[in-house]
Amino acid sequence: MDTTIKYYRKRLKIKQSELAEKLGITVTDMSFIENKKLYPNPNLAELVSHTLNVPIGTLWSEEELNLIIFKSKVESK
Repeated sequence: MDTTIKYYRKRLKIKQSELAEKLGITVTDMSFIENKKLYPNPNLAELVSHTLNVPIGTLWSEEELNLIIFKSKVESK
């Protein structure tokens, strides 16, 4: 089963630009997040999963979620 942001976004018939607007980010950032070239901060990751109405663990693996949390701790120092 496809568990990507793109899959769930398309399932809800939301364009990438519409999702970006709902999340308050640029389309470029949305594209990077969707293609896992950029990992969002924990709050944004939570907002993405909430907006797509799926558990956060569906969109990112446990390893990726740990990376998201680690990255946020490093950036806050």
